[in-house]
Amino acid sequence: MPKNNKGPLTYEEALALSKKTRQTVIPTLCGMCGPTMGCGVYAFVKDGIFTKVSGMKESPINHGALCAKGFVAPQWVYSPDRLKTPLQRIGEKGEGRFREITWNEALEIIAGTLKHQKEKYGPETLAMLSPAKRSYSDYLYRFLIAHGSPNYGHSGICAIQKMFSFMYTVGGNLRGCDYQNADVILIWGRQPIYSGPSQGSARALVKAKQRGAKIITIKPSVEADGGFADIWVPIRPGTDAALALAMLHVVVNEDLIDHEFVDTWCYGYDKLKEHIQLYTPAWAETITGVPAGQIIHVARIYGKAEKAGIDLGNGVEHAPSANDAIRAVTILIAITGHLDRPGGNLFPPSGEMPTPKSVHLRERYTREWVDKLVGPEFPKAFQPFVEGTSSAYYRIFDSVLTEKPYPIRTIIAPGTQPTVSTRGSKRVVEALKKLDFYVVADVARTADMDYADIVIPLATPYETDHPFEARGNWIMARNRVIEPLADYKSMYEFILDLGAQMGYGADFWNGSMMDSMNDQLTPFNMTIDELRRHPTGIKYKSMPRTYENYREFFSKNSPGLSGKPFLPHGKVEIYNTTFEEEGFNPLPEWREPPESMTGTPELVKDYPLILSDYHTSKLYTASWQRNVPHLREIMPYPTLHIHPDAALRRGINNDDWIIVESPHGWMKVKAEIYEGIRPDTVMILHGWWQGCVELGIRDFPILDGGANANNMYSVDPDKAFDPLITAMSSQTLVQVRKA
Repeated sequence: MPKNNKGPLTYEEALALSKKTRQTVIPTLCGMCGPTMGCGVYAFVKDGIFTKVSGMKESPINHGALCAKGFVAPQWVYSPDRLKTPLQRIGEKGEGRFREITWNEALEIIAGTLKHQKEKYGPETLAMLSPAKRSYSDYLYRFLIAHGSPNYGHSGICAIQKMFSFMYTVGGNLRGCDYQNADVILIWGRQPIYSGPSQGSARALVKAKQRGAKIITIKPSVEADGGFADIWVPIRPGTDAALALAMLHVVVNEDLIDHEFVDTWCYGYDKLKEHIQLYTPAWAETITGVPAGQIIHVARIYGKAEKAGIDLGNGVEHAPSANDAIRAVTILIAITGHLDRPGGNLFPPSGEMPTPKSVHLRERYTREWVDKLVGPEFPKAFQPFVEGTSSAYYRIFDSVLTEKPYPIRTIIAPGTQPTVSTRGSKRVVEALKKLDFYVVADVARTADMDYADIVIPLATPYETDHPFEARGNWIMARNRVIEPLADYKSMYEFILDLGAQMGYGADFWNGSMMDSMNDQLTPFNMTIDELRRHPTGIKYKSMPRTYENYREFFSKNSPGLSGKPFLPHGKVEIYNTTFEEEGFNPLPEWREPPESMTGTPELVKDYPLILSDYHTSKLYTASWQRNVPHLREIMPYPTLHIHPDAALRRGINNDDWIIVESPHGWMKVKAEIYEGIRPDTVMILHGWWQGCVELGIRDFPILDGGANANNMYSVDPDKAFDPLITAMSSQTLVQVRKA
C-alpha cells in the first residue's frame, strides 16, 4: 500500500486503508471538472464528513492520477460560498438582496413565469445558457425541446467550433494526435500539461520526448509544455490562420505532399494550389510576428516527416478567422499524408461498449424549429449540429438589448457565469438589467448572481448518486459520498422537477431520476442498481486500432435537417462546395482580429501591446474554484505575463500592481515579468472575479478595475465574430502602466 494515503489506490488498498483509519470509502467520479466522465476516485468519509480523495488505479481515464483540483474536493464541498437555499430577489437588479424561499416555491415561480411568457410571447423567448459540456447538457436540451424553444446558448468559444471545421473538412472529429508513434509533434494553441493533466496528455508528452520525438510549440508564450519543446514558434495571438496558410504555401510549392492520397481522397487541390499563392511566409511574418525563415523551417519539418501529428487546441478557436485556421490546419494534415495514419491525427476509435440511450429529443427538430433560432451559432443550413440546435451564447444577450429578431425574455443559467465567461461583460450586465426574468442554478455563489430573480442551490457531485457516466470503453455509476448539506437537489433533479411542474412530466420520467437512468441503460441490458454492483465500473474491450478509415468517415452524414453528407464528394473537402453554396468562402482565407498590429495600426500608438488570455489553468476550472483555500494559496492574485523589455520601458517590477487599458475597459492586476512571452504581447488567465473568505481575499470587480479579461474585448458584430462558426475574438490592443 502506498505510504501516501491519498493514492493512487486499488479498491482493495482503499478498503484496507479505510479500515485502518476507521473511515468509509466510496468509489465514485471526481466532480471538480464536471459533472462529466472524469477521473475515478476513492472518497473517504469519517463521522459523516468528507475528508479526502485518492485516485482510482482501476480507472482507464486517469489510472489513479489526480490533479490539484481533485485533491481539494472536500474544501470545495464545504466552502462558505456554497448556496444552501433557494433565493428570490427583493432588491433592484445588481443589488444582491434576496429572501430565502423553499425549493417548491422556487419551482412554482419559475414555472409560472415560463407558462405566462410562453402564452404571451411564444416558447422561443426562453433561452438556456450552455455550461461547458456536462452530463446534464442533454437534460437542458430536453427541457427546451419539451417547452418549444430552440435557443440553447452555446459558448461560441470552445470545442464545438473546432469540431465543426474538422467535420466539414474531413468528415470526423480528430482527437488530437498520436503521441505514441509520432516523430514530430506540433502543439498548436493547446496546453497538454494543464489541460486534463491526470488523464494522460502530460504522460503522453513526456513519453514522446523520452523516445526522441521532435516537439514544436506554437503559441504566444512558453507554457509548461514549452519545456519539452525543441522549437518555440512565438505567434501573435489570433493570427493562427495566417500561419497555417503560409505553411500550406510552403508544402504546396515545395511539393511536400502525399500525391497518392491527394489524387485519391482530396477534392479541390488544384484550386488550393492557385489560392495559396497569396499567402507567402513573408506576408505571414508581418501579421504573425513569426520570421518567414522559421515558418518555412517548421513547415518543412512537418511536411517531410514520415509520422507527424498536430495537437490543435482551444487557442485557435478564439479569433474571427478561427474556421479558416482550423480548416487550413486540417488541410495541411491531409495533403501531407498525416491523416488517420500512425503518428498522425487519428479518427476516433471504435469499441465494443454500447452507447447509452440519449435523453435528447432530436426527432422533434423541424425546419420551423430551426427558423426560430434567435442568434444561430452556425448558419441555419447547418443546424442542428452534433449537440443540437444552438444560438450563440453572446447573441442571446444581444437579442435582449436589440430585440432583434425578437427579444429573449427569460434566461436560465445552469452552471455558467456569463459576466465572466463570454466577451463584452459590460453589454452582458446591461442585458441582465433589462431581461424580464433570470434564473441562476449553481452549487456556489456566482459572478452574475446579483442580477438573478431566482437562485437555485445545487448539490455537488459528491452529494448525489447520479448520473452514471460512460466514456470510451468504461461505464461507472456515480455514488453519493455524503448526504446533501442542505435542502437542495442536483441539476438533474432540478430539470426533472421543473419539467414536471410545467406539465411535461411524460417527457421527464414523471420526475424520477432512477427511471431516467434505467431508460438510458437499456442498450446495456442492465439497471443502475446492477451497474452499482461493479464498484470500479465495467470496462469493455477496445477494438484493435485500425488506420486509413477514409471510406467510413468521408461518407458520414451530417446531423443537419437535410441529412446531407459532411463531404459531398466523399473526399477531403479542400474546396468546400457546401460552404460556397451557403455564401461562405470555399477556401480558407485571412481575417484580422478587431484590434491588431496590422489590422488597426492607428491604435498602436496609444495601445502598443497585444492582450490575450489563457483558457486553461493548472489550478482552476474556468471562472470557478478560486474560493478554495489550498488552490488560492498557490495562485492568490491575477497576474499579467509581461516581457522584461516591455516592463523595463514602463518602470514595472515583478509583483507590482499595474493598470491594463484597452479601447473597451481596464484591469488592475499584478505584473509577472516573464521572459517566455513575445515582447509585444501580454497575457492573463481568464475567469478572475472570485474572492476567498478563508484567506481574507475579497471579490474583484467584474467590470472596470477588476481582473476580468472578457471586459477588455470587442463585441463589434462586424469584426469580433467568425462569420461561419461564431468564434469570438480574445485579442485586443492595450497599454500597461504601473498602478
